[in-house]
Amino acid sequence: MARDQGVATQLDACFTWARRSGLWPAGHSPHRSALTQARAKLPWQAMATVLRRSVTLAYEVFPPREEYQWCGLSVFAFDGSTYTLPATEAIRQAFDPHRGLASPGRGHYPPCLVMTVYNVLRRLPIGRTICALQDGDERVQAQRLLPLLPPNSVRLFDRGFPSDGFLPALHHHAHRYVMRCPATSTFPAVAAFVRSGGVETVLWLTPSDTCKRHLTPTQRRTRTSLRLRAIRVVAPDGPISVLLTNLRDPRRLPRTAIIALYWRRWAVETPYRDEKTLQHIEHFPSRPPDGIRQALFAILIGYVIARTLTALAVPSESIETAQSLVRSQLKNALMRFVRDAALLMPAQPGHALVILQELLHAIRQVKYSKPKSPRPARPRVNKHPAKKWQADRQKKLNHAA
Repeated sequence: MARDQGVATQLDACFTWARRSGLWPAGHSPHRSALTQARAKLPWQAMATVLRRSVTLAYEVFPPREEYQWCGLSVFAFDGSTYTLPATEAIRQAFDPHRGLASPGRGHYPPCLVMTVYNVLRRLPIGRTICALQDGDERVQAQRLLPLLPPNSVRLFDRGFPSDGFLPALHHHAHRYVMRCPATSTFPAVAAFVRSGGVETVLWLTPSDTCKRHLTPTQRRTRTSLRLRAIRVVAPDGPISVLLTNLRDPRRLPRTAIIALYWRRWAVETPYRDEKTLQHIEHFPSRPPDGIRQALFAILIGYVIARTLTALAVPSESIETAQSLVRSQLKNALMRFVRDAALLMPAQPGHALVILQELLHAIRQVKYSKPKSPRPARPRVNKHPAKKWQADRQKKLNHAA
């Protein structure tokens, strides 16, 4: 929704266009209070069901192309993001009851954690969870999304996921994965590998004493060490980290291929950027907690549909070769679909097919061109003010120097 247009304006524009185009000849915009009352009766779980069905349909109609797989496998990335919510009492109680101006050291607006799983080669989000930030363990949320993935796939995880509990869960279900692990404050075996200066090795991860204290006697007896392949990787901005993977065949999958695959994980950031900057999702039109969850699932449904339209609009989307350096622009498709959403439920299906062809042609006209030279790396910048202890520590370091 545009920031300068309310619900009533958006509804009127949608129904006016649908009526004049012949999709809904007798369609008239309902009052926004009627929409609010109807939305209050809709459980947010219904939107999650619609999302799953949209993804299933997208896989059925997506063109079969080789660029949508890596070594015969689908590739999925997991990532979480924090969303700022309206400061109403109902939302605060649902997502962060301890946040508010009356709480010392706490912000006014409550946040929530959104976890998304994303097919990085198809550029298609397929699942999402929403929870309170204080209960937001990304590993727990990722495990809730794992059953959505097909068995013939590989999972990509950032450095916030390695743990004594999450890794055995992946091995228990025989998931293929590549996971980034920090080089410091990490597993002893990983730290020893970093100190060795090697570029690749096979190591064994054993559960720590802290992990064993939380296990039952039966779990302690059955918990075994994990045999993993470790690969040293240097980020564009300099820090060293380690990739842990159970893809252990170096002849079929060399080190450079694993590193290149992991960097594809950054595509999962795209839906978050589009939602927050293009569609201004954090300007939530609804105030009840269920309305927040509905909006976060609904915007992903629109993203899935728009992404499917871009895949159908062009014969190829590969940007890996010099012969094909352009592909349809998803931002343009998303904006056009929002305007033409009446195509989903037309009173005149035949006329809707004609308009759909026009929509695909319009999407095909706007292209994304790959930059001729690589763009410089832009490390993350923390815009929050420094904590008091950070300033004191810096003063001590400067004094010691």
